[in-house]
Amino acid sequence: MKKVLFVCTANIHRSRFAEEVFNYLCAKHDKDYHAFSAGLRVGDYSFRKIYYPALENLKAFNIVPTRPNDLSKHIKDLNLENYDKIICMDEVEHKPMVNSDSKLSNYNFEYWNITDMPKVDSNVSLPICYKKVGNLLNEMSS
Repeated sequence: MKKVLFVCTANIHRSRFAEEVFNYLCAKHDKDYHAFSAGLRVGDYSFRKIYYPALENLKAFNIVPTRPNDLSKHIKDLNLENYDKIICMDEVEHKPMVNSDSKLSNYNFEYWNITDMPKVDSNVSLPICYKKVGNLLNEMSS
């Protein structure tokens, strides 16, 4: 089974959305892949469950989240060796965080450009994320 880790700052919005979309699409297309998600700065935020704009966008795509009540996870609480791909949601925001941590900088991160609120509304950024996740699945399947 191929495993993907989606990473954002708090693990409540973009990465959780991407995880749910990826797992939904894998189930729909009978792919033996699985995604999980984590955050780089989870402890900096008091809200730890999936954020309502992500839930609203999942609903718009007819996706029922599998982990709606799970608390966000910090990337350091996971064994990164278990993942075939590690994708940070926003290069500008996350690459400096990864590069400043000697343990994380040893891993091969891929960076997307899914900008967070309030810079870009989730009704704009999350549909872009949905398309990128679909493209990723197609890429992994070919």
